[in-house]
Amino acid sequence: MGLRFRHIREHLSHHGVAREQLDLEQSEQALVAEIRARLPGRLDRHCLDLKLADGRLTLFLDSTAWLTRARFLSGEILTSLKSYHVEAVGFQIRLPEHIAANQDEKSRRPRLSETAAKHLLEAAEHQRDPRLSEAFRRLARHGARAAPEGQED
Repeated sequence: MGLRFRHIREHLSHHGVAREQLDLEQSEQALVAEIRARLPGRLDRHCLDLKLADGRLTLFLDSTAWLTRARFLSGEILTSLKSYHVEAVGFQIRLPEHIAANQDEKSRRPRLSETAAKHLLEAAEHQRDPRLSEAFRRLARHGARAAPEGQED
């Protein structure tokens, strides 16, 4: 039995609505590539994404430094893209996915290790001031609850 595997795109290209969507997607990708190629200087390397809707081009850049630079170049960008019916250009910051993921990871990182929590509990037992002792215990409970097993600072 000779099975021939085909890409899903090949199957979808035989259906009217799906073919139209595939053609639209392909033309949008070509437009994005052409617009990127026309961006001045090294701006294309820092443009993470772009959106063209109703004559307004929005560039999503990776830093405020490049956003500022792009604002200075907005006249040049508009001039180079007149043939694409771009009438206005806007800019937004979007962090690259790997940086955003690292920041999320850092924000969830526990502040106290299990060892630090044990030291705080030990210090709490040796305090004469009951309020200070209770503060150490609360801090230790918070740290022990947030710390994953086996991770220490």
